[in-house]
Amino acid sequence: MSHSPASAPATVAGLDDALAEGIAESTYRKRWAILATLCLGLMTAMIANMSLNLALPDLAVEFSLTQLQLTWVVEAFALVFAALLFIAAAIADRYGRKRTMLVGLVIFIAASIYAPFFATTGGELIASRAIMGIGGALVMPTTLSIVNVVFPSKERPKAIAIWSAVAGVGMMIGSVLTGVLLHFFDWHSAFLLGAAFGLVSLVVTWRIVPESVDEKQTPVDWLGGALITVALAGIVYTIMEAPSHGFEDSATVIAAALGSLSLAAFIWWELRAKHPMLDLTLFLRSRFSLSVLSVTLTFFAMMGAFFGMTQIFQLVMGYDALTTSVAFIPSMLPMMIVGPMVPKLVEKVGTRWTVVPGLVIIAGGFLLMTTWPTVPSYWDFLIAMSLVTLGMALVMTPATNMLMSSVPRNRSGMGSAMNDTTRELGASLGIAVLGSLIANQYASNISGAAEGLPAEATGAVEDSLAGAVAVTDQMAEAGAGDVAAQILASAQEAFMSANQHAMLISAIIAAGTAVLMLVALPRGDKSLSAEPADETPEAESQAAPEPEPQTAP
Repeated sequence: MSHSPASAPATVAGLDDALAEGIAESTYRKRWAILATLCLGLMTAMIANMSLNLALPDLAVEFSLTQLQLTWVVEAFALVFAALLFIAAAIADRYGRKRTMLVGLVIFIAASIYAPFFATTGGELIASRAIMGIGGALVMPTTLSIVNVVFPSKERPKAIAIWSAVAGVGMMIGSVLTGVLLHFFDWHSAFLLGAAFGLVSLVVTWRIVPESVDEKQTPVDWLGGALITVALAGIVYTIMEAPSHGFEDSATVIAAALGSLSLAAFIWWELRAKHPMLDLTLFLRSRFSLSVLSVTLTFFAMMGAFFGMTQIFQLVMGYDALTTSVAFIPSMLPMMIVGPMVPKLVEKVGTRWTVVPGLVIIAGGFLLMTTWPTVPSYWDFLIAMSLVTLGMALVMTPATNMLMSSVPRNRSGMGSAMNDTTRELGASLGIAVLGSLIANQYASNISGAAEGLPAEATGAVEDSLAGAVAVTDQMAEAGAGDVAAQILASAQEAFMSANQHAMLISAIIAAGTAVLMLVALPRGDKSLSAEPADETPEAESQAAPEPEPQTAP
């Protein structure tokens, strides 16, 4: 393959940059193949996060699951995954990023195969999901860590932009693929999909991805890792359970107390540890702290929107599971197409004027959702959600790059774990808070609409829109079609009103974040790749990487 005269000097210059940053020539030449492999591994972890939602009805029948068990089939993965991100990333930095990723894939594949072929009880099914969470935690942060060390600084923003786009749409792609499989096969295919992705990723990673470690051999902060694991487990559990059980439930109270105490102990220890798992002085850097905040709030708003939208598709617009899955695909395209272009935009207009308009666009998308009629059209959804994903592309790429460039390259796992944790916490908070808000507002709006029905039917209608659909279907079959239609219309209107209220909250959050970023982000900052100037003496002493030894020309 020949190179044009113009491209040859650029290639040589890129190789020189890579060598100067300690990247081997063989690694540099296959860097894009490595990125594709890492994105495949990332997709493996992301698929597991959403793939089972559509299979829950079949699983409930197959394993005779209670509602609590059904909830934990989904939540077991998310809880374990979020809790282990920091310790997994630290282990990868110290003992080998490729090695850690391979171990994670093996664990993930084994658990994905056990569930459909060997699990016989709900407890075994939940345990297999928790083990899948362990595998996912070893894989996901490691992928971004490797991206950060195989690309030279000038190309790193584009590589991270592609990684961010895949991370942003990965869960929805998993849901789409699962919906298609469940249309033709049974619930086993939901697990085997993840196993297939994992197996391919395992083979390709083994052959293509180079090994890399923290060259300074920074010891793993095991105490800090234990404390942050307990803290995140307690916090995420509380976020998941509080909306449905409240703080009257003893398990929720214990989890909240344990999570809070562990987080306080983690902060105390990290400020004193010689080699902290998370250098807390990084938060003194505006680039780091603002990127963490923007990622958290953006995922908070986005996942809240997805939570309500899935129900609107199926229970208001009448889509089946397969159509619901496929309907999300076009709205994801702006993120996939625009994401890789964002680094060039940042070079022209700066971080500030990329992130702030992105947040404004997100707010505009949510505001459009507040204007939907009781039964929106697909075009209503597509326009509003495409705006949200377009804004996400403009926000996530600069935020991820700012975060990773604030962390020394030898501690890439620290930045990767922080990035993934903020995504998980933001998503969990969005589903819990906005989901609870929708549920409470729906209950308030529907109150009285089912008067005259038997107590059990009234309770079902007032509990959820799904309950109202089930009750009115039974009424229609019994010949009370007119009354059923009136109750269903009232329930749908109540849910849409509740969803619009939640979307207004999301719009306010996005707009408020935009104002904050407008004020706080450095003006004229057009660099995503270079290490930022230290903003405080503490940051300089604690977070800045040690100078590399210079090689004489």
